[in-house]
Amino acid sequence: MKKIILSLGCLFLLAVSVSSARADDAAPVPGFSPKLGVEGGFDLANLNGQNVNDVIGSRLGWVVGGFVGLPLGPALTFQPEILYEQKGGKYNGNSYQLDYVEVPLLLDVSLLGPIGILLGPSFDATVANNVSNTNNSDIGLVGGVQVDLDRLLVSGRYEVGLTNVNSNQQIQNGTFIFLVGLSFI
Repeated sequence: MKKIILSLGCLFLLAVSVSSARADDAAPVPGFSPKLGVEGGFDLANLNGQNVNDVIGSRLGWVVGGFVGLPLGPALTFQPEILYEQKGGKYNGNSYQLDYVEVPLLLDVSLLGPIGILLGPSFDATVANNVSNTNNSDIGLVGGVQVDLDRLLVSGRYEVGLTNVNSNQQIQNGTFIFLVGLSFI
């Protein structure tokens, strides 16, 4: 899975290079300008699954990374990202602290003016944890809302993990994420 994450990261960097080159060569077309930027914020992570009953077992963490926005049409943008994200929570009184390098591959579907819906999969590689028998990767589904104010992006999203966090228990990540991004192009 780490090879897949590394490959996706390389594709992300390739997309950044191509979009930067195309932005320099072509005159901007309204609504079809690529974006490249950084983003950061925080998340509120929980663990989901059978017998997870620690309601106050959330982990407050931070998220930081970058994004590329590649317009596919007047109301559709492909937005791959690469993020460092802290997740986890509590299960049976035990604290799970899981840090990931995450590659969401999102579609931004514009609804009303600058407001759009974000949808897509996310591929995660574990880079730090405090739990034994932790799976090295996670695959999730992301859904949320993004406001695109020219060079400023503000988003709120939820990611549900599809892979068990631990090989001994059937628990998955569930994460609310709040980000602010700044586009350089």
